[in-house]
This record gives sequence, C-alpha cells and structure tokens, in this order.
Amino acid sequence: MVHRVVNISTLAGKRVLVTGGSGFLGSHLVQGLAQEGAIVGALARTEGKLALLNPHCAYSFLKCDVTKAKETVETIVSFAPHILFHFAASPDAPENFSQSQACIHGNLTGTLNTLEAFRLCGGELFVYGDSCKAYGNSEVPYRESMPVQPISSYAITKAAGWQFCDLYRKLHGMATVSVRPTLTYGPGQSHNLISFVVGCVLDCKREVRLAGGTQTRDPLFVSDTIEAFLATARLGTTVSGRVINIGGGSEISVAQLAAMILELMGSRLPIVSIQSGARPTEIWRNHCDNIEANEILGWWPRTDLRTGLRKTIQYLVESRAATANSA
Repeated sequence: MVHRVVNISTLAGKRVLVTGGSGFLGSHLVQGLAQEGAIVGALARTEGKLALLNPHCAYSFLKCDVTKAKETVETIVSFAPHILFHFAASPDAPENFSQSQACIHGNLTGTLNTLEAFRLCGGELFVYGDSCKAYGNSEVPYRESMPVQPISSYAITKAAGWQFCDLYRKLHGMATVSVRPTLTYGPGQSHNLISFVVGCVLDCKREVRLAGGTQTRDPLFVSDTIEAFLATARLGTTVSGRVINIGGGSEISVAQLAAMILELMGSRLPIVSIQSGARPTEIWRNHCDNIEANEILGWWPRTDLRTGLRKTIQYLVESRAATANSA
C-alpha cells in the first residue's frame, strides 16, 4: 500500500477518524474536528460522552471494538480516513495481574489492529494519543530525546504502542506521530485528583486525604490539549516520527493543587497528606515546559490553571446537581 505524502494546512473536507471517540479526549476532539469542517468518524464500543455533544455537531458513529482484528479492519477500511487519531485505550488503574492483562489487550492489541487497518486503507497520518507517563520518574521537563522509563502496566503498554507505530513507519512508510500530554482535565473528565477533591467538598467530607501530596503534576486544560492535536494533524507528514510533549506549563504539587481547588470552592476542608499511601508506581515529578511543542507546532497552552479549574469545578458541580435532580 502506497501512503500519500502531504502537508495538510487545513482539516476541512478531510476524512478524520477518532478511535476512542466517545471518551473524554475523543469526544472533545470530535467536536473540534467538526468545527473545522472535517468529515468526522467517532469509533468506539458505545456512544458514551458523544451523547453530550451539541446536536448540531456533525459526525458518524462507528461501533467497533479495536481489540477485534477483523472488525477493526472492516470498520476502518470502510470509513477510509485520511487522518486517524488513536485514543482507544485501557485506562491507568491500580496494579495487579488483571490490570496488566487489560493493558496488553487494550493498548497493544488494539493499537496493532488499528495500525494494520490504517495501513490497508492507505491513510495519510496516524496520530497516536500517547502519555507522558511513559517517562516514569525521568528528569523534567520532558524532552523528545529522553528514553522512556515506564513503571506501570498502562505506561509500559502505551510506550510499546508507540514503538509499534514507529515500526509501521519504518516498514510500511506510514506517517506516524506521538503526542504525549500531561494530566489533561476539564468538563467531561473522568475521575481524577480534581474530581476527587471536588467530591470531598460536595460530599461534606471532614478532610481531603491525599496519598502522598508532594508529587507534582502539570495540569493541561482539555481545549489546549485538543488544539495541540489539531495543530499536529494540520502539519501532516512533516511531523512523522516525532514525539511531541505537551503540558500546562506549570509544575504544582498535588497538595497545592488540592488547596487551590478548595480555595476556588470557598472550602476550608483540611488536607491530610499520607506519604505512606503513595502507590509503588507513583510518578513523583511531572512537567512539560512546551519549548519543543512551540518549535514544532507553534503551540502554547492558552488556559491558565485557575481559569481551567473554575470551569471544571462548575461542570462537576452542575453534573452532580443534574444527577440528583434526575434521581
């Protein structure tokens, strides 16, 4: 299969497929692509968060499980995407044998099946939704040249997934690029530190108990994450083979982040940091200064942390109220 070599200046009119399109990042990307005039396909096992999108957001839903090879090939080849964003993955979770199995199945088998399907349809660019967790406890800020040092099943399989992408680039001439975000948050997010702290306030807990507290994170607001992915796709094959790290640009400890959330909510809940409660796979520093992302993409995050947190808190509070009213 011969792959088309192009520099894509606009995504309008392009056939773009998002695997994991019903998830947090996937659904936001589907909306962003539709706004740019792309012909969008959202591939997932269920419609999930896609049901929350504006009804005027134009996309096609493709029901598919990417861990099933034949089904994946048939579905992707039939849509014939020019560009594919691969977000479908098994999530990070506490470590045990079942978690390792799930990550191998979802993150390796699923990625390999998707790569093969994209090869067969001769698409232009495969954008791999990677993770900065692949660096483990490497020094920060992250750089493209840094070796990966994954320390969890999720991170190991995400790092290996990118290696398969690079293998397809070398063997088949497929244009592949990795984008590695830090902690992405915002409206529609799944459970994470931010939703945990907000939940402590809404549930009238007596305190916020943190496992550790000194470890740092670099929160990146979802709209900025999506813009980085879109900017990557617009560059087309010129970014093939690159690893692009993106982050919010501000390293903050987990305890400081929790305190900021409480302040924004007008809460005086005490924060209790339990150092002995940290996971053995804990990442202690997480930071991206975005220098390389700016050089490659011309991209900087636009949403400051306090603004992003306010929007996220509002979403979480309103979602809790809507759930209570519908019960």
